[in-house]
Amino acid sequence: MADARDSRAGGIGVSELLAVLDGSGLRLASRPSSLRLPLTSPTLFDPLSVSPGPHAGILLGIGVHPTDADSPRIVRDAARRGFGAVIVKSLGLAVDTLAAVADAEGVALLVVDDELDWRQVDALVASALTSASEADSSLSATPVGDLFALANAIAAMIGGATAIEDLQTHILAYSTVPGQVIDADRREGILGRRVPDLPENAAQYASVFRAPGAVRVPGLTPGLDRLAVAVRAGAQPLGSIWVVDAAGDLDVDAERALERAADMAGLHLLRARSTADLARQQRAELLRRLLEGGDDSRLLATQLGLDPAGPFVVLAFQPELAPAGDEIRLLRLIDLIAIQCEAHQPGSECVVIGTTIYALFGGQAGSAPAGVEAVAERVVARSGSAFGITVRAAIGSSMPTLGGIARSRHDADLVLLLVGGRPGGGRVASARDARSQLTLLELAQVFRDTPRLVSPVARRILESDAGTGTEYARTLRTYLDCSRDSAVTAGLLSVHQNTLRYRLRRARELFGVDLGDPDGTLTLWLSLRVAEFD
Repeated sequence: MADARDSRAGGIGVSELLAVLDGSGLRLASRPSSLRLPLTSPTLFDPLSVSPGPHAGILLGIGVHPTDADSPRIVRDAARRGFGAVIVKSLGLAVDTLAAVADAEGVALLVVDDELDWRQVDALVASALTSASEADSSLSATPVGDLFALANAIAAMIGGATAIEDLQTHILAYSTVPGQVIDADRREGILGRRVPDLPENAAQYASVFRAPGAVRVPGLTPGLDRLAVAVRAGAQPLGSIWVVDAAGDLDVDAERALERAADMAGLHLLRARSTADLARQQRAELLRRLLEGGDDSRLLATQLGLDPAGPFVVLAFQPELAPAGDEIRLLRLIDLIAIQCEAHQPGSECVVIGTTIYALFGGQAGSAPAGVEAVAERVVARSGSAFGITVRAAIGSSMPTLGGIARSRHDADLVLLLVGGRPGGGRVASARDARSQLTLLELAQVFRDTPRLVSPVARRILESDAGTGTEYARTLRTYLDCSRDSAVTAGLLSVHQNTLRYRLRRARELFGVDLGDPDGTLTLWLSLRVAEFD
């Protein structure tokens, strides 16, 4: 059985897969093998379903316990159903028995780190297999991970100076083939290891990542034209390749060759990213739990390497993006935020929860609100100029202890609501400068949760205004906001003082408003005030 599988053409060898995912937490527990795996997505193990027939490729042994009596049978059945490899978690135990079964059946037993989420494992392995599925044979001899060798191979094959970039427009590698023409943009990019910041960048990169294949990007005089393609692992964007078209003669064959090269580049970039990405995902999950609060905050902080002494402050960013189709710009925004936060405080963490991106600062950075605000201003400005993304930013309250981190995040979320509902206002706001409004926001939630606290008079006024289109609520609220100053109130409402007096009199007649009752007036004003936040 094993010999038949080993002789299959194509696919990817187990050793090649491990090389691509080196450092990702995946290791071989069985004996080394020349076994090749088909380039199909991993299959999830389901002990409750009846086997639909033969399978191939990799089985993710979710829930397979190393010492369970049924586990050897599961590995044996996987081999006999045609799987070439089984991935399990050791759970801190020996997997020798399962490895022996795998060796006997001629399949590979792979063990993944216990702390990795199975969704991460599935995505990682699937991306590696997808990237390998259409890799060009003329480039396959390039050692995985040697991006400069790959850039030279692409330049020689297509006939133009080549640069390989990541999603942040850092130049990861460039070709050095003699005699190939370059321009000032390429020269500046090589010297700075980053693409020059030009006004046309956002539109050009958007066109490259939207396209299913290679695209032609015209250069602005004196710049030269480019042939460019996005590098992906499945649907996941990893970077891009740019080839100088000095004479304008790169044809359709060059486009197809560049597209095949992008598949091979996916393997290189995936390996380069795997270790860092998995580590970042693990730290992001720890930060997510810390932001949500709980009794394990000290343990989480220790795992993140945070100084528990504090103080701490949360910075939140809310981008205005379309529901779908903006994944590339969102990824670039997240990386921009991570870079800016890292520059402000080395080791700072970022995580995406829902549609909001959070960063946590501690120690000296957490006690310096001006510095955190400067980070927010830079991100907001840069995201608009470079990516065309409008971003709102909010700074939570500074908290002295680990237990206050969730509170700082909550305040940042409330401030985002305030910024979002403030037309024409700034894009950066702080809980420190909006304390009164935050109090009213929270009171609004209390009133929603406890309707009996709402003034009955205010409720009748609001219902009447909603049904008849009158403005008694606005009139009373503004009058009380202005400390009962008729002249100021009339000016804000753009009405005559006689009109104001008439409305106040009618409010007393229709709804029983008694502004001479201090307690009733206070609950009336609060009820009308917090109604603005519904």
